[in-house]
Amino acid sequence: MPDGIALGAPGVYIAPPVPQPRTATEPMDVAAFVGVAPRGPAYEPADDPSLLREGARFVPSVAVPVDSWDAYLEAFGGFSGPGLLPHAVAAYFGQGGRRAYVLRIVHRPGGPPVAEPPGCARYRLPNGLLLRARNEGSWGDRLTVQLRFVTRVLAASVRPLGRGPDTAGPGLLLQPGAVVPVGSLLRIRPAGRAPGDDATPDAVLCTVTELVRVGRPDAVGSDLVARLDRVPPAPGPLGEQPVVELVEGELTVVDHDPERPRAEGFPGLGLRTAHPRSLHAVLLRESRLLAPVDDDGAAGAGDVSVPVDLPALAAGSPECCGEDRWHLVTEQDLFGAASGEETAATEGIEVLAGVPEVATLVVPDLYALPVHVTATSIEVGAGSPAFRSCRPAPTGTRLAAGAARPLELLVLDVTDPDQLQQVVTRQRRLVEVAERTQVVALLDVPPGLRTAQVLRWRSWFDSSCAAAYHPWLRAPGPVPGGPLVDVPPSAVAAGVIARCELRDGISRGPGNERAVGVVDLADLVDDAAHAELHRLGVDVFRLRPDGVWLTGARTLSGDPALRQLTVRRLLLMLVRVLRRQLAWTVFEPGGGALRAGLRRHLEQVLRDLADDGAFAGATPEESWFLLVGRPDEEGPGRLVVQVGVAPAEPMEFVVVRVVLDAEGAIEAGLDVGAARVTAVGGAR
Repeated sequence: MPDGIALGAPGVYIAPPVPQPRTATEPMDVAAFVGVAPRGPAYEPADDPSLLREGARFVPSVAVPVDSWDAYLEAFGGFSGPGLLPHAVAAYFGQGGRRAYVLRIVHRPGGPPVAEPPGCARYRLPNGLLLRARNEGSWGDRLTVQLRFVTRVLAASVRPLGRGPDTAGPGLLLQPGAVVPVGSLLRIRPAGRAPGDDATPDAVLCTVTELVRVGRPDAVGSDLVARLDRVPPAPGPLGEQPVVELVEGELTVVDHDPERPRAEGFPGLGLRTAHPRSLHAVLLRESRLLAPVDDDGAAGAGDVSVPVDLPALAAGSPECCGEDRWHLVTEQDLFGAASGEETAATEGIEVLAGVPEVATLVVPDLYALPVHVTATSIEVGAGSPAFRSCRPAPTGTRLAAGAARPLELLVLDVTDPDQLQQVVTRQRRLVEVAERTQVVALLDVPPGLRTAQVLRWRSWFDSSCAAAYHPWLRAPGPVPGGPLVDVPPSAVAAGVIARCELRDGISRGPGNERAVGVVDLADLVDDAAHAELHRLGVDVFRLRPDGVWLTGARTLSGDPALRQLTVRRLLLMLVRVLRRQLAWTVFEPGGGALRAGLRRHLEQVLRDLADDGAFAGATPEESWFLLVGRPDEEGPGRLVVQVGVAPAEPMEFVVVRVVLDAEGAIEAGLDVGAARVTAVGGAR
């Protein structure tokens, strides 16, 4: 019943007008992380095959939302791979992030599209059913698979063959309450056989091909008849009916991961392709551990071969082992196809263009550092004059986290000028993606650079959709009591950005915040270098007695109006609101009602932001202007709306002056921006 209407006698009632949707601000705290992981969604079946290359069936890259570090571990595994992705995601959630999208990058082979995802372990059951681990990696070698067949006796009877079109072919007369979907597998035993007699040699396996309603010739009503693909056993000489059993599959898969065991169970599976819950379709739709293999139309591609005695089938070791292929990942795999190509939205970072929730982009595995052998540290006693704080290993050294092979094709040595330039090229390409997708890319200043080198690196960037962080951070590794690991500062900054917005709103600058879980810096930044870097928009982490603190929140823009990260994020949020929440205006009748509705909705958003302190003005007139044109002024079917705002910049400099003159009067002054507040008091 429509709200607000009391229905009485039959008649026509006028419903109240449906209010237009209320426009509101949108969250900007969600970050996306792109990198290499030991497991996780990759080469998934395409929902829209038209986006793929001709002949392709799988999407190499998939953005997966995770709402906690535990959810990341479940989907992508732990720290066993060589990349920095797990360290980055752990740092993000450690700072207080609530949601992230993770994009696992895998190598896409050249040449024609792959028929099956590479690097996946395969398992073959005794009936020939061929299954594979859901995605590539040696993790798939630890699976055990079991397929059981469960039977249930149906209330049905064999129906004599008829001559009409509705009764042609073998079939079963289903009694009320018997649920048998098309594609169901039935085992029919001759009359006189017990349902538990699995050794019956003359039992018949039939498939339901169609359900039809057949009228009763001598009574009112109709019967539901299941047509079969083969003739079932006939009734006995005294009219005894055969025993009809519905056969369903129950698949169980266990992942014997020593760090995080996983298990999945799928009951009620259909064993034929036409079944609405066929084994093939359910695994593709629901499983994180297994997927079927299309083996030239053999078993596993659809119909499941079922022995008549229905034994339990199991496979505990792979027929073909999985392979960790992260050493094959290239820069092209990271970025995917060029923008504008048909596959641009299905490969690499370009996939994030289809995830509107993302506002911040972090790529911890944009390049890999060379793995060097760390020299043995010299023990120095605390009382020795040579005692000093423990510093990290030499530049470029980091642990491979137990990986057998590093990210060989992504390695760049930042101490080599030519390879440092390649790092800059990749980072600039990342900024171009951020500008196109309207997100903010967080960049890491390459580790180990001196201040002059950092300033030279900074000169290559000029974008308000990018922010840079320096230096790299040190945090405890995954092994308790083990060595510290280098963490990209962009990952920690992404968590700080999310924490500040969730706590104080988007108008709060994500600076002057402590980095949770960070215990040291890879490089120390002195006061002079800090001042120079901040002036040029490089956000610096500083070591203080109470921890490591992020001291800046600027972009890499040369435009003073867009130098603050808060201003850039505020403008991006306004663009999102205008694009997404005003979609209802399309095809609305042009006129005064539409213009008034637009103005009302936009003013509500701007007032909400003003209440949160996002604007510099003290009144609406000082904070924003809103111009809603007349329909068709700019052309047929066009309505131009202009929104201008005066964002409030976070306070960075507070100068306090205390002057004592010769007469003993004390003058205290507080300089805040361009304003100055003074107070004069007499001497006591």
